[in-house]
Amino acid sequence: MTTVRISFLTLLDNVYLDIMSESVQYTAYEHPFPDSIPSDTLYEQSAEIDLSYGRQEVKRWFFDGILVHHTKTQFLDNFCFEKQNPDKMVSLSFNLEGNYEIYQQGKSYHVQKGQHNIIHTRGYGNTFKNKDLVGETFNIEISPEAFYRIAKDGNAVLRQFLERMLKDEPVVLSPVSLTIHPDLMSSIRSILHCPYTGSMKKLFLLSKSIEILVLQAEAYDRYLIQNGENAKKQKEMDQLVYAREFMEQHMANPPSLSELSREIGLNEYKLKRGFKELYGSTVFGYLSDFRLERACWELQNSSKPIGEIAMDLGYSSSQHFSNAFKKKFGMSPSEARIVVSC
Repeated sequence: MTTVRISFLTLLDNVYLDIMSESVQYTAYEHPFPDSIPSDTLYEQSAEIDLSYGRQEVKRWFFDGILVHHTKTQFLDNFCFEKQNPDKMVSLSFNLEGNYEIYQQGKSYHVQKGQHNIIHTRGYGNTFKNKDLVGETFNIEISPEAFYRIAKDGNAVLRQFLERMLKDEPVVLSPVSLTIHPDLMSSIRSILHCPYTGSMKKLFLLSKSIEILVLQAEAYDRYLIQNGENAKKQKEMDQLVYAREFMEQHMANPPSLSELSREIGLNEYKLKRGFKELYGSTVFGYLSDFRLERACWELQNSSKPIGEIAMDLGYSSSQHFSNAFKKKFGMSPSEARIVVSC
């Protein structure tokens, strides 16, 4: 395994843009892996990386259409980043340390410490914000071809995931990221502390990657059983997800609770109770936070006048917007334009 110490803003397959001003300057760096890697070879690398926003330690293994990587990040502050995944991959994603807010295609996701999920990325990029100064992630990225070979004979959960992937749809295994239980953590540690080398290590990493995929699918099965998820419950879950999406899409002119209830086909009681359980907030509490987070991003990444941003987000006046913004972030919208992060 080679070890390198490098300083750059772009890491591995992903592009990170440090959003520190309206006109961002960044340097693109190509990772020193060859463009074409023989499928019968295991490539390994570790790196200690100095970045403008902190420091990272990275370990990565590539074999048979599978990329395993483990990253520890020490952030200097809370930043907004843009992440681009140019390739279509299935990601077995584990957030071991730190909390994040992710914005992708008009949607907002909370990612907490100790959670996991499986995602078909379709090459999408996203914007995210670190909420903590320490982050640690473990990911197994699998090409669609390799995932098909592995998952085609799996259980119903994996087959449903595979069906949507083959339609080239964005897919998330669980609508709520699941807790990383000890059996999964044990499998991850066994990869990070693998005692083998050469072909035996490649075989070990492949077997552990498949084991982790199976354990994730089983974890989602348990989640469905433990939460009494039958067809009716799953429908309610979909309705609540739709409620959130509808509110985000109509944030400038949001519906009332009764209007939203009729739109999603769920009574107001179940809407309010289910939304609070799923997202940890009331419907309009969530909408308020979503608007203000979007406002923060707009202020630091666009030249729109503050009054225009307020109007676009549905505030009745610039003063009302400024008061809400200052209450949440402790600064005025104009001050937010000149600081590193809200």
